[in-house]
Amino acid sequence: MHALGFLSEAKEAYGALNYLAPQIQEWNIALAEIAIDEDDYDKALDILLTIDKESDVYPQALLTMADAYQVQGLYEVSEKKIFEAMALLPDEPILDYALAQLYHSIGEYKKAIPIYEELAFGNGEIASATQLHFFLGDCHNAIGEFETALQYLERIPADEHFPDSYFQLGFTYFQLKEYARAISIFNKLLETDNAYLSAYLYLANALEAELELEEALAVMEQAIMRNPYQHEFYTTAARLQLKLNREQDAESNLREAAALEPDLSSIHLALGNLLLKQGRFEELIAYIADRAEQEDNDPQYNWLLAASHNALEDYDSANKEYEAAYPHFADNESFLLEYASFLREEGNWEKLSEVIHQGLALYPANTELLQLHDELHHFDQ
Repeated sequence: MHALGFLSEAKEAYGALNYLAPQIQEWNIALAEIAIDEDDYDKALDILLTIDKESDVYPQALLTMADAYQVQGLYEVSEKKIFEAMALLPDEPILDYALAQLYHSIGEYKKAIPIYEELAFGNGEIASATQLHFFLGDCHNAIGEFETALQYLERIPADEHFPDSYFQLGFTYFQLKEYARAISIFNKLLETDNAYLSAYLYLANALEAELELEEALAVMEQAIMRNPYQHEFYTTAARLQLKLNREQDAESNLREAAALEPDLSSIHLALGNLLLKQGRFEELIAYIADRAEQEDNDPQYNWLLAASHNALEDYDSANKEYEAAYPHFADNESFLLEYASFLREEGNWEKLSEVIHQGLALYPANTELLQLHDELHHFDQ
């Protein structure tokens, strides 16, 4: 009953068994597990603490305590309880597996890996080879060891793959820039589980890398139909539409994304860059003013404002915004070149000299900066 989710019925049954045979302490462990499933961790721990330390089931009680502490985020206490159980049963693979799972769940991948490896290549079978290879692939992916991850994930037989293992395999191919293979795997995943939302983004990105933009956009349109509340779907679709010169559609998707995540500056900046590209300078200035009222003060807005005011020949305002942006983009080649060109037109030779020298120190081969430097040198003479 417990395994089927009938917690109340299971609790009554184990309570009755515990009343009839209180000397059998397995009933208490079962009752504690039910309490954990019901998020009543204090009750679970109270039950487990009644189990005699000399009992044969005490190591199991310690492991159940570890579960209770883990789900509460008390990872060090959970680890300690597993170690206590290991001291009582030093050669028990179940405890090794529990420790690896704990480390895996809290991002201690380098600690989990050697334990999983020992379980995968040692004697006994606590988990299937497919599960262990998946866990090892996941851990190696998490620390950027994609080639090693691939070795494990490719060991999973084709008929034993499941959605998460397909995703990790596709993700690994994607990271290794094997986009065609990534596309194949993500398509298989979505055929298996079309609600696996993360796969849509990676599939679209892999198709984009292969320059299959229409196909990538179609994937994102499917994703939006599956879940119209995920802003990344709209921003990715907008990026693809911009590459396909569908600016009106891109703007629509960016505004949808902004409505979903009104405080995410990157969306508003993408929309601002589109307005700038289209020459909608007054609209852009008003849009950024609205963002300022929302306390969104990303320095990239200063750059957008500077370019807009410059295009509208409001040079004093442009100069003010370039000056505000300069400390934040003093290492940005495009900004330095744009700012230097503005300063040349304004005849601000002193500031121009500073910006050119800053630019050439970072980008000595930039021909436009070199030309500006030559012009400045000629002016000084």
